[in-house]
Amino acid sequence: MDHQILERIIRFNSKQEASLGLNQRIVSIIKENETQKKLSKILLSGGSTPLLTYEYLSQSDVNFSTTQFGLVDDRFVPINDIHSNEGCIREIFREIDNFKLYSMVGEAENYEQSIHDCDVSYQIFNDADLAILGMGNDGHFASLFPGDKNSEFGLLNGIPACLGTNAPSEPKRRITMNLAALLKVEHRILLIIGEDKLAKLEIAKAESTPISYIVNQLTAIYYAP
Repeated sequence: MDHQILERIIRFNSKQEASLGLNQRIVSIIKENETQKKLSKILLSGGSTPLLTYEYLSQSDVNFSTTQFGLVDDRFVPINDIHSNEGCIREIFREIDNFKLYSMVGEAENYEQSIHDCDVSYQIFNDADLAILGMGNDGHFASLFPGDKNSEFGLLNGIPACLGTNAPSEPKRRITMNLAALLKVEHRILLIIGEDKLAKLEIAKAESTPISYIVNQLTAIYYAP
């Protein structure tokens, strides 16, 4: 295994342990910022892998009023759609009155307007504390996919921004932070579960998949088989 990947891996025995460990990292960041009277800014990924972490976080004793949450990416669907990252996350935190989450899909009927509005509003996350990332079986992260021209632009453009990309499966239209925006975040933690995901990560550079563009800039990789 690439030693630069190996040195970033924090191994856990189960998904539950990895999820709890990541939750503890988030809580520690928020509480440390509180002692310094600083606002915390945390970027959340969608998909099923990090949901247990969010469940743990929703039950923690942190002061949510001192934290602003954003999304790494989202599907261009209404918030009540089962595929909406925002909708799924809001459901988990539904009992937290002061939970603040910035939307990516503002105009559910206007894709270009939503991308523009997201690009403007997400500038507040240029100094975010933490971005939680996942990786697909094709080596994508956020909504930056192999074989998609918009995603390639999102990987190569050096100006932090949100943009629209095209997924290989439905719903195809996505909104995502680009690589430059994620590299402005202080910490980037990749959460992967399963030996197949680890194997895909190991060959990322050889395959030049999107995750290869950020793997050396990850703060840590939380992994469980």
